[in-house]
Amino acid sequence: EIVNRNTNRLIYIVNDLLSLSRLEQNQELHKELINIQILLERIQVIFADRLKENQMTIHIINQNASPEIFGDEYQLEQVFINLIDNAIKYAGKGTIEIILENNADYLITKVIDHGDGIKAQHLKRIFERFYVVDSSRSKRMGGTGLGLSIVKHIVYLHHGEINVESAENEGTCFTISLPVK
Repeated sequence: EIVNRNTNRLIYIVNDLLSLSRLEQNQELHKELINIQILLERIQVIFADRLKENQMTIHIINQNASPEIFGDEYQLEQVFINLIDNAIKYAGKGTIEIILENNADYLITKVIDHGDGIKAQHLKRIFERFYVVDSSRSKRMGGTGLGLSIVKHIVYLHHGEINVESAENEGTCFTISLPVK
């Protein structure tokens, strides 16, 4: 069982490293018109069992946003899967809110959990490769320390921005701004 668990962990690390390597080589994006709200609703279904098991829900809140952008659907799906997966791991119980809003030429998507939050000293390094805030929890839950680095690279490839705000014992908010054109 120990060998099997560690073998699977190595497979996850290798796959994440391969993904990151491809992203760092500025791979071509296959851009098409994507409705981010529909994409998020499809992703929500993927997590249905884990959400139920953890007594959690996801609320997608569209604040009169036009949720369509040109982007690489597969890559953006990876972004939101990583962020929602982290929110489920670290929020404990409760609601994950995903807020869609427009700001000038950007679609802004906020992924908010009301969990443990992240200590201020970790926020500057959270997007670094292999940086893990809580290594014991990461080992227990299967994290590789590469997910947020991958998220950052995908967002940058789309000429977007990602920011994080967090307060201990209050939760975390990841804000992604993606150009609509």
